[in-house]
Amino acid sequence: MQDSELFEISLIRVIPAEKWRIIRLLTKVWEFPSYIGSVKEVSVIQKKHNTMQTKWRIQVDHVPISWIEEDTLDLKENAIRFKAIEGDLPEFQGKWAFYSHPDGTEVRVNVFFKVGIPAINDFADKYIKKLVTLNFEAILEAIERRLISTKYSSYKHGNKNKIAGFGIIAHLYNYCHLEKCLATLKPGIKMPSRAFLQQLYQITPSFKLCDVDKFTSKTGDSVNGCVVLATFIPDMMEQDQWAVLSKITKACKIAEKNGIGIVTLSSFASMVSQRIDHKISEDVQVPVTTGNSFTVAMVIDSILKACRELRIDLARSKCAIIGGTGEIGSACARIMANKVNLLSLSARNTTKLKTINDELSRKHKTKITIGTDNESAIKGADIVITAANPSASIINIEWFKPGSAVCDVGYPKNIPYYSSREDILVFSGGLVKSPCPINFPIDMGLPAADILYASYAEGIILALEKRYENFTPEKGNIIPDRVEEIRKLGIKHGFEVADFYWEWKIIPKEKIEKIRKMRQLIR
Repeated sequence: MQDSELFEISLIRVIPAEKWRIIRLLTKVWEFPSYIGSVKEVSVIQKKHNTMQTKWRIQVDHVPISWIEEDTLDLKENAIRFKAIEGDLPEFQGKWAFYSHPDGTEVRVNVFFKVGIPAINDFADKYIKKLVTLNFEAILEAIERRLISTKYSSYKHGNKNKIAGFGIIAHLYNYCHLEKCLATLKPGIKMPSRAFLQQLYQITPSFKLCDVDKFTSKTGDSVNGCVVLATFIPDMMEQDQWAVLSKITKACKIAEKNGIGIVTLSSFASMVSQRIDHKISEDVQVPVTTGNSFTVAMVIDSILKACRELRIDLARSKCAIIGGTGEIGSACARIMANKVNLLSLSARNTTKLKTINDELSRKHKTKITIGTDNESAIKGADIVITAANPSASIINIEWFKPGSAVCDVGYPKNIPYYSSREDILVFSGGLVKSPCPINFPIDMGLPAADILYASYAEGIILALEKRYENFTPEKGNIIPDRVEEIRKLGIKHGFEVADFYWEWKIIPKEKIEKIRKMRQLIR
């Protein structure tokens, strides 16, 4: 038989584990059917020293392939050789090889086979090559997932050295943001058409953007982490919600490959599971926190700071919350209901509005109004928190009362950046001053290196505390006690509420003073 008659398959994958762990799994072939979908049956016929005979049956694309092979383990060469001695394919042999790699072990598998069916060989050769390739890809994927699962399971059973650090699942906010990032990476780039760029980005897989080395707390403790870019923008939710979920899930799995202790979902990523009623944490091993508890803590701190600056008397004020039934909006409502005279909540879902109204009315004496009209809710409010999650701006800046404090927590923003008024304090909510700057390789929409989104910071704080847990779970009601707990941990590590920013620029103290004086004149 000439070499030209053989087909060759060559696959390479870096698996984040030691060689011996991967080799041990690959030699326990009888366990494959329990966790590899394409492998239907494997049994050991004979075993002697470093060789064994095994009987296989796989099924890919409804096509069954059966054979008996002889496997030889060569530990000196870090290799496993296999060769079919009978079966559906007249020739089937190959080798697994294992090489050291900075991220674990590089696994290479080379397979040589022959189909040998006349008349239909032009079709059969290519088709069987595809099936065999899919089977070996499934084996590599499953081996990696099993090792990762074992690592996280080991941590849960007391082995504290298996996982560590934080992963930030980030995303871009719109195609203008994407174009801005590309221009930063390659100044002078001739931008392709929006239609081309949009379609290309939609099929681009999520990827690790950068590592964060030695993020250092005020306490002197340090922790490593990574930033993974989930390649979606909020507009994609209107086209394919499950595709967006898949991108976020895959981003979390990239963090898993890096042995990360906890991932935090930033901005819109934390809202996806609410919309489609499916938790990302159910599909991954790494603990997931939404970052929303610390976001709420920083929103409340920024509101209290704004009230001090503008001399707003909280106890006599009206507070409006747009998006009052969402996780951030409802959590802010639970806290503000104990501080203001009148609380006005606006949202699209009337059933959820009634639920949150009933909850707050039982616990607080504050007067509460609910409705679906944002303008009515905002009218006359001294304090406004906009926490809705649309993919575009929804608030008219002319609705706000002169002298009011307006905190926009939305990303994308609920209030368009180009809007401007000199008699109100509008600022971005959920920003935190970090004890350690992070230099991202692209523009993440942050105004300075020492300013982070509070959702990013929540994951960092928990990693510093070695609390690898779903601290703020998806689709869970955020209670004030939880907000206060993460707030105190943030203070411990040197995180504090940021200065007032809008449109990526700090709001001058002179402007704040001017608004305060206007407010006093109006009163």
